[in-house]
Amino acid sequence: MSTALSPWRVTRVLPIIAGESLDGYVARVAAAHHMPRMAQITEVTGDIQSDRPHASFCDDTGLEILADCLGISPETTRLHSPLWSPDARMLNLFGTAVPREFLQFSYRRFSPKALSMSGHHRGLWQVRQLPICTETWEYLEERCPNLNCRRRQVWRRTAGIDLCDYCAEPLTRASAVPVPENMRDGLAMLVGLIHHDPDKGRVARRHLPPELSDLGGGHLLELACALAPVVDQRVGSLLHHRSLCLDNARDIVVPALAAAWPFLTGWPGAVETHVADKLNLGGREKGGSTRKAFYEVLSDRNGLRVSPTVQKLISHIFERCQAARSRGVTILEMAKLIGADRRTLFEMRKAGKLPSFLALDGIRLQVLVDREAVAPMLTRKKTRLRLVHAAEILGTPTYAIRELAHLGLVTVASVPPGRGDSFQLAVSRDSLEAFRDKLSRRLSPSNDGCPVRLTEAMRGIGGHPKPWARVLQAIAEGDLAASAVDGDAPLADRITIRSEAILSLECFQPTEGMDWSGCMVTKSDLAEIMNISPPHFSRHSEFLLGPGPAFREITMDTAHELARRYISTSEMSRKLRLYRRAVGNFARIHGVKPQASGLFIRTEAEQLIPGLLVS
Repeated sequence: MSTALSPWRVTRVLPIIAGESLDGYVARVAAAHHMPRMAQITEVTGDIQSDRPHASFCDDTGLEILADCLGISPETTRLHSPLWSPDARMLNLFGTAVPREFLQFSYRRFSPKALSMSGHHRGLWQVRQLPICTETWEYLEERCPNLNCRRRQVWRRTAGIDLCDYCAEPLTRASAVPVPENMRDGLAMLVGLIHHDPDKGRVARRHLPPELSDLGGGHLLELACALAPVVDQRVGSLLHHRSLCLDNARDIVVPALAAAWPFLTGWPGAVETHVADKLNLGGREKGGSTRKAFYEVLSDRNGLRVSPTVQKLISHIFERCQAARSRGVTILEMAKLIGADRRTLFEMRKAGKLPSFLALDGIRLQVLVDREAVAPMLTRKKTRLRLVHAAEILGTPTYAIRELAHLGLVTVASVPPGRGDSFQLAVSRDSLEAFRDKLSRRLSPSNDGCPVRLTEAMRGIGGHPKPWARVLQAIAEGDLAASAVDGDAPLADRITIRSEAILSLECFQPTEGMDWSGCMVTKSDLAEIMNISPPHFSRHSEFLLGPGPAFREITMDTAHELARRYISTSEMSRKLRLYRRAVGNFARIHGVKPQASGLFIRTEAEQLIPGLLVS
């Protein structure tokens, strides 16, 4: 002990209670000796002015003198004192270093129920951000319950720790607000980090991940306070006020800190998941403030508002969010990659069906979908063939691919999320290639035995779609003999058959049970059904379909109706064995008038022109 001892000592030595604040102990000793002011004890240090009688402001030398006056050991005063120093960022709280701005000594906060249990002031009541009592689970009060007084309690007079500093009203009569039960578990863990009881600290640390296990309780509490604005953006401004009123602490700060405890137990992914979930909700009012608050937290990695230890932790999560950009894609990018509906993907991500995480792209926080979740969908898209592409590969109209799928010869590919069957109907590339290979193996090399091309024979069928699927099935199954000529054209264009006489075979009849309702076909398909070559169809398009875009789809029902109503010059030429230019004159001789250039009413032509058979 220092040689500079107290000029006098108290006549009655009181034992200090575990967890008691040094100010509260000095006030309790002064009240026991009937001293009117605390300053009568603290002034023995010589450097404490009468207007600041707090024992908490004593330096190390002052604490030794104070200990000698009170009759206790200097080690005890140091344990219960914050060891105030103007240059120190961290202060002592029962052996735990906490940020200086976390402790307040000017006012005397109290729990009425706790004072009725034991009339001493707890040191944990000095923590600004946590004005709660974990013994009684009630919010702290700081004003006299006497309606005629209502003064804020300070450390001046010494009527007693459990009495008003001004009117001596028992503080135990105050009515305190209880802490909601759903918040108590998280708050108990946060208080345990800085509690004077080592067992409570060990219990709290059992829930922490290895990354935080070596940090002091003060730094952990500081980290929780740094992350609390992510829960409630208002906390950010309140925590940096010089004075934090109890109402704001009770209504805003304490609930946010209770909700921030899971951020520590799930560090570092828990806070990222929380922000991602908020952003998934969509809308400025739901995720905008969280986005802004979290970015401000990340911006503090090089700021002065947190200690270097906490800055390092925030820098780590900042780097994680930056690195996350390379392992995810946005909903817009995903929609372009797999061809899915953007809104549907967003709803899937919102419902948790798409694994997502938080990423930082420049200064913008985004919720990205894991690339590993996108990869299977992208693979399915690559193996999908839309009807137009499948028809080009096989050399048939698009409706023939639908019919092949109906017969089970090719497999319908899965539809991207949010897309209807009619919009994105496609077949599996593998199944189409397997069917084409099977068909090719059945085709013999071209010879004079099969002089008629299948495409030419199909032009002899009118009034309904061509039975491409059934004919190709018959060839693939070996029920119809066919050959293939060499060349680079699609396979169906190179198939040849013996003669047109086989058009009467069953496989050349329409497929039974095929439901065409709601199916769409292209204008090229309509031209093929009506036996009009695509270059010549343009002059018939407006007459048949009315004005419209050059590239559009129509329903199969419309195509059926037009094919049954009109017969083209090309089909009549094929059936009558006449030169195409002579068909018009031949029809007029028999009294059939054209409805448009090259188009006649089918029923009228079949009735008046001999030899025009219906297929």
